[in-house]
Amino acid sequence: MPRRNDIRFLLVAACLLPAAPAMALPEDSQQPIQVTADNARFDERLGEAVYRGKVQIIQGTLEVNGDSLTIKVDGKGQLSTARTVGKPAHYQQKIDPDKGLVTAEAGEILFDNVNGTITLIGNAVLRQDSASFKGPRIVYSTTRKQIEASGSPGERVQLVFPPSARGAGKPAINPFGGSSKP
Repeated sequence: MPRRNDIRFLLVAACLLPAAPAMALPEDSQQPIQVTADNARFDERLGEAVYRGKVQIIQGTLEVNGDSLTIKVDGKGQLSTARTVGKPAHYQQKIDPDKGLVTAEAGEILFDNVNGTITLIGNAVLRQDSASFKGPRIVYSTTRKQIEASGSPGERVQLVFPPSARGAGKPAINPFGGSSKP
């Protein structure tokens, strides 16, 4: 019989990514969430769950892998943030039925449910089909469908747009949805 804390721990895991439908296929949120790790700890007082060792999260087309995952929930049990760290951490999800998987990797992947952003930090790469963004830091707003890539003194941002995403004399098309201004 599961203990009360075990049940709460599972509830926190269940809160992990249902808020991501803003950028996911609708059917992903209807799928079960599977979290595996070598060990896990939940602190109910802090509203924090920490998974360590070969962490993997799967829900529908969503898959996240890393060395550790820290989940923070608010007082109502709703997901605030999820932070995955790895060498590198990996993320993939199908966000548009007409396009390929969005894949990302970085030293750290931070999902901020409150602001609707995914931030990739450290050797960040974001890809979909043959388009890609690379740089030290990439922020993707799931609500505004905007991508911001930041460089550093030693590392510039690299954007690759396939020929099919560009029209003669037209602004570049953002391969992750919407149009972007030059």
